[in-house]
Amino acid sequence: MDISMRKMSVFSKTTEKIRNLVYFYKYMQAFKKIRDAKVLYSEIQYRENLGFFFNGKNSMELGNFEPEETEIIENLMNSFDVFINIGANFGYYVCKALSNDLETLAFEPHQFNVNVMLNNIYSNNFGSDFYIFPVALGSSSGILPMYGASTGASLIKGWAGQENSSLVPITTFDDSAAHLIEGKNCLILIDIEGAELECLKGAKSLLSSDSQNVFLIEISTTEHQPSGVSVNPNLLRTFTYMSDFGYMAYTADKNLRKIEIDEVKEIAASLNNTLGTNNFLFVKDENYLPN
Repeated sequence: MDISMRKMSVFSKTTEKIRNLVYFYKYMQAFKKIRDAKVLYSEIQYRENLGFFFNGKNSMELGNFEPEETEIIENLMNSFDVFINIGANFGYYVCKALSNDLETLAFEPHQFNVNVMLNNIYSNNFGSDFYIFPVALGSSSGILPMYGASTGASLIKGWAGQENSSLVPITTFDDSAAHLIEGKNCLILIDIEGAELECLKGAKSLLSSDSQNVFLIEISTTEHQPSGVSVNPNLLRTFTYMSDFGYMAYTADKNLRKIEIDEVKEIAASLNNTLGTNNFLFVKDENYLPN
């Protein structure tokens, strides 16, 4: 085979690979549209495992979504006046709180997720006070691209390899909802895929409050980071920021292990993750840890 023939063979194989990738991408896009339509437009079903009407991810409908976090939220829920869900997605935790007659604030910027959550809430006719804010939360107000969708959508470009984006409005908790939590003990769940620190910077009304607020925050250490990033660049700053407001950190799992700042410093320096989880409880009073 001469050189020109070999070049033609390599070109043909490369073209075939590209064509197959295009077909796969189109297939996945079509699958996603069908899946999303099923979640959004199907009749909302009563889920025995949940005790309320709900459509969402299969693991949510079956009641085995994020089992450790769910157990902690359910354990703590009745000790608070308000439940705040930042990154509420389809309303899994929101519906749990409302089904327990707990006043609830939900923040979710992705319009598809908002539509699914509204359907879920409306189908149950919950009686508790409920406020929904279809915005992202950060340290200032404006408009930002959100990358990806569903439970993995992020304000961080390249998070979990996601590049496709849509624009979302963003504001601060202090500007939008501080007046709703005055004098109330709040349980705050933050799951916003890498944007935790900026959200906390705009939530000083929660952090500096004299109320006994408890935060459950997902803080990824090494997982889902953009290409070329080994450890979350905001890891140490996030834990330090919470510590500066008097919050102690614990693993949000069955161990409830206390996390010291020195351990987080070592992780940031060595790139060796010793935390064992991405979910953390922040409390000012150890008596508010789950039993």
